[in-house]
Amino acid sequence: MNHQTAFVLVRSSRQTLAIEIRPDATVVVRAPRRVGLRDIHRFIESHQNWIVRKRMELAARPQPQRRKFVEGEEFLVGGRTCLLQLSDSVSPAVDLQGDRLVLSAKAHSKARETVTTWYREHARRVITERVQHYARIMACRPSAIRITSPRRRWGSCGPSDSLNFNWRLVMAPREIIDYVVVHELAHIRHKHHGAEFWDLVGTFFPEHKAARRWLKDNGYQLDF
Repeated sequence: MNHQTAFVLVRSSRQTLAIEIRPDATVVVRAPRRVGLRDIHRFIESHQNWIVRKRMELAARPQPQRRKFVEGEEFLVGGRTCLLQLSDSVSPAVDLQGDRLVLSAKAHSKARETVTTWYREHARRVITERVQHYARIMACRPSAIRITSPRRRWGSCGPSDSLNFNWRLVMAPREIIDYVVVHELAHIRHKHHGAEFWDLVGTFFPEHKAARRWLKDNGYQLDF
């Protein structure tokens, strides 16, 4: 890698430089507004071995299989593996029964759309409950809670303190959902990722580093 390596530059009020490798192997550099391009290129050069290693890890990572919605396929719900069961019943369209995700006969022809809708509704229920729980103990009140469908973000906090969450997050274990909820609620007080922000996150979710690592290592599996 050299100074001509393509990268996406994201400037913000952050205090330090950071590099991220996206699932498509794109190099993303997050930088303070005051840092010049020369310093950014030097930073990339100094992390050459790390970038190469991470890209190799991505290349070796098994790609998630696109579901065909046939009997016995595996789906994640709250960190648990559930097997798809095709039912002759008419209603409900999708029903979670223990370790089975039951899809009704009327939904077979539109399985992907129907299951996605169920996940979004399930995410709305689960995430809203977790936001309300942590909002009380953190004394951070969001203006709205929205379930969205971004490809590269698990959550975000808007300028008006509205919180947005990726519906795929509901496939993750409860503690991972809680981490993202606490992370976004903390942005209501601190619109940055500085020390004050992480201190607040750590107060209410001490295991945040492990949760972030889990998302980086396993987030690619949260899809179908």
